[in-house]
Amino acid sequence: MRISNLWLLVLVALLVSCTEEKKPWLSQLSAGKDFPIYTTYAAAQGRSDYLLDQGYEFRYDREQFGADFITDTGGDIAFGFRRNGQWVYKVSEMAVAPVITASYPDMVSWVFQPFGDVRVKARFFTYSSRSAMVDFEITNVGKEKIDLEIFPFMRSNQRRYHSFENHGDQGWMAFSHEEYPDGWTLAHDLPYTDSIRNVLLLSVQPDATASFNSENGESPLVPSGIILDRQPVRQLTGRLYNEAGERLTGGSPVNRIHLKVNGQENILITENSPVFGSTQPTFEMNGYFRTEAGNLDSNARTYRMTGYNENLGAQGTVTGEFSGTSARKDVVLNDSEMPLVNEITFTEGQLTWGSAPNAESYSVYRRKYPDAVYVRVAEKISEPLFRDPESADGVTYGYVVTCHFKGRESIHSREAMNVPVISFDDYLTTGNRQTDPVGNVRVVAFQKGLSLAAGKSERIRLVRSVFPVKESLDTNLDEARKLLSMDIQPFEDENMALLNQVKTFSFADEKQTALYWSNVNMMRQQFYPPQAKSDYNYYVFSREPIWGWGHGGQVFHESIVMLAYASVNPEEAMNSQRVYSQRQYPNGYINYRTGSYLDEIIEHNGELTSSAPWYSWLNWEVYKMTGDKAFLREMYDSSVKFYEFYVSHRDKDNDGLCEWGGHAVLESVRDALVAVWDEVAWPANFEALDLNCMMVMEAKSLEAMALELGLQHEASRWKADHEKRATLINQLCWDPETSFYYHVDKENHTFTHKTENDLKRMEIIGFLPLWAGIASKEQAEALVGHLTNPDKFWRKYGIPSLSADDSYYNDKGYWNGPVWVQWNYLIQRGLADYGYHGEATELVRRVSDVMHDRLSKDHNLWEFYSPDELWGGHHKTYIWAGIVNRMMEDVASYNP
Repeated sequence: MRISNLWLLVLVALLVSCTEEKKPWLSQLSAGKDFPIYTTYAAAQGRSDYLLDQGYEFRYDREQFGADFITDTGGDIAFGFRRNGQWVYKVSEMAVAPVITASYPDMVSWVFQPFGDVRVKARFFTYSSRSAMVDFEITNVGKEKIDLEIFPFMRSNQRRYHSFENHGDQGWMAFSHEEYPDGWTLAHDLPYTDSIRNVLLLSVQPDATASFNSENGESPLVPSGIILDRQPVRQLTGRLYNEAGERLTGGSPVNRIHLKVNGQENILITENSPVFGSTQPTFEMNGYFRTEAGNLDSNARTYRMTGYNENLGAQGTVTGEFSGTSARKDVVLNDSEMPLVNEITFTEGQLTWGSAPNAESYSVYRRKYPDAVYVRVAEKISEPLFRDPESADGVTYGYVVTCHFKGRESIHSREAMNVPVISFDDYLTTGNRQTDPVGNVRVVAFQKGLSLAAGKSERIRLVRSVFPVKESLDTNLDEARKLLSMDIQPFEDENMALLNQVKTFSFADEKQTALYWSNVNMMRQQFYPPQAKSDYNYYVFSREPIWGWGHGGQVFHESIVMLAYASVNPEEAMNSQRVYSQRQYPNGYINYRTGSYLDEIIEHNGELTSSAPWYSWLNWEVYKMTGDKAFLREMYDSSVKFYEFYVSHRDKDNDGLCEWGGHAVLESVRDALVAVWDEVAWPANFEALDLNCMMVMEAKSLEAMALELGLQHEASRWKADHEKRATLINQLCWDPETSFYYHVDKENHTFTHKTENDLKRMEIIGFLPLWAGIASKEQAEALVGHLTNPDKFWRKYGIPSLSADDSYYNDKGYWNGPVWVQWNYLIQRGLADYGYHGEATELVRRVSDVMHDRLSKDHNLWEFYSPDELWGGHHKTYIWAGIVNRMMEDVASYNP
């Protein structure tokens, strides 16, 4: 009987195991700091809202920081522990560093040990665009009773918190901040929320609740003023670059700049001075800067501008003359010799700073807030000290210090203010705290003491909710309180169920596995639900960080990623394509960028800008993945209308080949640092090789769609169309001398526009005839010869956008060198179609290698990558990086 019962139990166990869904890869992680995992989180589509949407990046792998949830403009969620006077916040201070155990688009779980006998299981969840929470399960894993304190806190970043309310006796606090839209958002008249109220709640009664105007003793800073009622009069814009030509990203004070005009040495403005007509600070997080000399003199004639980057430790100076209201002036930081002031403090009327080696003297500049200008109040100082008798007159002053060396002046120091420092760090060390600052708040914090017997645990939840200041505090507070006791597990179960529906393939190795699933999370994360103008779900390029054009809506060339996303959620991929057809004009035109609140048409010389024609092709490819005939019928009609619009409006000389139209640079996709556009002429001057290859594929896709729908006569029309265009491309764009494809001049149909053969620049578009199936076998062989030449295109980490032997090449530029993953996908498809499976496989390996490396180091997926170094830039959490999933899947099918 006992044997029978035993077999029965075994049988039941087997049945249960067979019916249980397999636990997804993302649900059983052991991801330390170098593990390749994507760690940005935003709310699930159904609980997301375009108008106020806060995502978070989990920065858990930097030893000098804490395991924080950071944002671009909304502030950071952080935590630390104190025990017997020992403060543990930085990863380097923890007994066991954080290890991620599960990760989804909106949720992450991890474990760590702040002390050897204290284990913490934590889970972060972005419940909605407005609300996020962190759960802590704190366990005493030692043998003795312990006492410790936890400090959940928030840190402001771009603009300080203000209007602080301390309701610690009720377990909550409130404060406000601003997140101003960038110029792109304002120019496109998109709705936004700029004035935001925050509530922060704790699930247990805190022992203390406090605010501080400083985190680590640094001087408080007043955010830049917003001056929208004045337009630029003498504005300089640009970027900082290192000597290798790599742009330097990040905001201030890591990036700094100061400006002097007309030879006036006694006044300057810095990155903390306001900019006319803009809501943005001098430095955006992508490193782009703007500075307004009109603060100094609205009629300024000449300027001297100095830029600096702390991480590089170098500065650079440019000079010039103003010739209008705005001018572009980049700064190359090539001077690492200049001494610099790195530490500066103001206490009791006295400004002090650390001595700068080799400095011959110092100058002190002072700004009287809210004025924009810094006036020199001391010069030729030999000691690192300045007493200001005017500092106690009730006026807010800011001070910066420069060094003088060999007749030159250095960049200024960070700014110090004559404002009392109320430091979070000082409170942690001494327990002393002055009155909570209500405005200019850097840190808000809860403090909670815990007493844990051996083996016992305590659970604590922190909830952060944001809402427009015009909404009711009480209503939003009530909603936030509900989250304090909400069960999170059903949301994790939903994530696991969605992951189990993803179509996968046999991964080559763990590197592929990690890259694939990270992209699944990232792609799912970028979708918003139907809203406003859109009856369908739609994507943006990134939800954290958010920047204007990256948050406006969809574009055809971004939608190439649907050929990967359809394996994740086929219905959402189809609906994303329907966003375009819903907004299509009666004449077939589809606007450049399409979102819930945006129809971006970009009128240029009386012509509307569309997007590069990857429309019929995408619709056909999505259909092949989904098999949805209703979608095919619907999108065939839309695709026909778009194709007919395009050929009737983009072949102005009626010669059978199209030219880029509207704002041709934007329409062409390759919208900056393009060798031919920059060094030869505007794109509309050429019979465009890339455009006509796309039009061949549009017609081929229409033919395939028509055949699938039984429309034989229409299929014949499309076949004749693409064959005629392919013949013209081979007749005019193929150069037998160099065995490569190029644009040709629209007027003379040669490779000469201004100077002889100036259009013979080997760009990535020269390989599109492989993708479009235009090249003959012999032409394909010649193209593959160029492609696999390591001095040109066969680089270590993928195919660059410009041949490496071109004088305009820059591996970290823009369209003049970097690897754009979706274009490498097109080349891979072309290689495979011509039977070059080995080369296609190797290409995917190279591209995935750099993506995997950056995922390991940055835990992010980038807009593009260097073909020569392990580097990614410039924008992160970029949806089109997900196309590498399709690349890996295709390669797996070559050798099933």
